Amino acid sequence: MKKSVLILCAAISLSACSLFPPPYKVPVTQGNLITEEQLAKLQVGMSESQVTYLLGNPMLKDTFKPNEWHYLYVTRYATPDTKKSNATDLTLIFERGVLTEIQNP
Repeated sequence: MKKSVLILCAAISLSACSLFPPPYKVPVTQGNLITEEQLAKLQVGMSESQVTYLLGNPMLKDTFKPNEWHYLYVTRYATPDTKKSNATDLTLIFERGVLTEIQNP
């Protein structure tokens, strides 16, 4: 009888911990994080080295389109209820080493 009461009390006290809200989870960013300030400084006519200095190395340089650089990043917000993510793809196109087009800023 004492064992049953002890097990019941332990089960009730352990299940009470599940009533607490889940801990805060920091958003995890993967890839190149591009800020609004960096986008404001990015201009058509910049050289490849200027773009690399401003944004860092691109995440993807296409083998078949070497003049096309991709800066990708994903921010994931994980909560117990939902899993949200925000994906951004900034594509830069160069001709003869000069930035000519900015897609998806």
